[in-house]
Amino acid sequence: MIEVVRESTRQTITTMLNLEVECGPVYSEQRVTIPSSGIVAMVGLAGAVGGNGCLFMSKKLACLFASKFLMAEYDEVNDEVMDAAAELCNMIIGGLKTVLEEERGPMGLSVPTVVFADNYVTRSANLGERFVIEFKTGEGDYRDTFSVQVCLIGEPQNRNYLKQLADFHARLM
Repeated sequence: MIEVVRESTRQTITTMLNLEVECGPVYSEQRVTIPSSGIVAMVGLAGAVGGNGCLFMSKKLACLFASKFLMAEYDEVNDEVMDAAAELCNMIIGGLKTVLEEERGPMGLSVPTVVFADNYVTRSANLGERFVIEFKTGEGDYRDTFSVQVCLIGEPQNRNYLKQLADFHARLM
C-alpha cells in the first residue's frame, strides 16, 4: 500500500500542480505525535476496507498548492486554499481507493474535512495498518515537506471495532 500512496501522491501533485515531488521516508504512525501547525485535510474510507487518509502541510505550502491548482495567487489561508487541500487529499486517497477496490471490493470516500490551526494533534483509532510518508516539493528556491498519513482497517477488524464501539456506547446509556 505504501507504493500505491507514493504513486498516487506523485501523480496528483505533478499532474494537477505541475510540481516535482521527492519521496521521503516512511514512518509507522506509532512514533510520538507532535503538535503541528498548518493544514490537515482528511478523507474517510468505508466498505471492504475502512480507515482514513490525511494530507498534512504548512500554511505556506498550502497557499502554493492552491495557487497552482486554482491558477490564482494565494498568500494567506482562506476558504479556497482549504478547498484545494481537501480536493488534493480526495484525489490522493481516491487513487488508493481505486487500487483497494480492485483487490478487496466496493468502497466509498467521505466528504473531505479540513483543519487549519496552530498546535493541533490528529489521531486515528489504534487499529489496522498505519503509516506516514513524507514528501518534498516546492518552486524556485522554496522547498517544503508535506506528508500523507494512512490508517486502513480490513473488513473483519472494522466489524469488530464497530461492535466494540456499539458496546461502549451501550454501557454509557
